[in-house]
Amino acid sequence: MNQILVLEGSPREGNTSTVTDWVLAGMGRGNKVTRVKLCELNIHPCQECFTCMKTKGGAGCAQEDDMVELYDKMVDADLVLWTSPIFCWSVTGQTKMVLDRCFALLTGEDLLKGSKWALVLTAGGDAFDGADLAVAMFSRLSRFGGIKYLGQHVVAPCPDGAKLKKNLGLRAQAMAFGKELAKTLRA
Repeated sequence: MNQILVLEGSPREGNTSTVTDWVLAGMGRGNKVTRVKLCELNIHPCQECFTCMKTKGGAGCAQEDDMVELYDKMVDADLVLWTSPIFCWSVTGQTKMVLDRCFALLTGEDLLKGSKWALVLTAGGDAFDGADLAVAMFSRLSRFGGIKYLGQHVVAPCPDGAKLKKNLGLRAQAMAFGKELAKTLRA
């Protein structure tokens, strides 16, 4: 059984949640899925104090907030599935704050090295409406941290609400991405 950690960057239940549901459905049964809504956590921005660089065997972050528990979940996960709508040409602020704080896991013992990440994005505009920048950010951070980046599923332009839910083609594409993720995890 694979441990899937879904870090939901959207501050509401909307298009990104719908697409994420489809991706998870494509992954099939037999996975333990933990979904975390980042907007419900008390997470502070990285202070770049470099305490984490002096710590071995753990995250070593000087801040004591909900990120401490999230660090453990990220390290234990077989797959971290990051999800976010595109806001102002990037991922949401909640997503970016957690991503920045991952620096504490990339120093010291390199606790994310060899872990697997994937990305689900929705955007109101086309892929050049910021989704391309978010993909570049995740793939570069993954490369830096020795993380196996398994790819992304981007829905852009994403129809809203009922139109999205009725779109069988977009549903099939999201489920196909989920099947590919599941196949990679089994390999």
